[in-house]
Amino acid sequence: MDGEWIRLRDGVDRMPLAKNTQKGIQADIIRLAPGHHDRPHIHDDFEWLYILEGEFTDERGIHKAGEFVINSTEGQHVPVAGPIGCKLLIVWTGSVTEI
Repeated sequence: MDGEWIRLRDGVDRMPLAKNTQKGIQADIIRLAPGHHDRPHIHDDFEWLYILEGEFTDERGIHKAGEFVINSTEGQHVPVAGPIGCKLLIVWTGSVTEI
């Protein structure tokens, strides 16, 4: 991947891939540092994740490379990266609110 990584916060980097502001949708690669505990948050629309490398856990269990995960507006989401970290392809719309 030839894009540039942007530091969102400690332990979380983002590589923007595409964004359609008219439709409010974007695609990014997200990189979580090994063992990173992300902040609890909720989504007001959808987030689709495809795990490219590594793994993460959340309230629904362990998600590994090659799996597809859908996060909706139902409940909070607290991802924790596995011991080697995690790289995700994320397609999402709406906003994210930290709890």
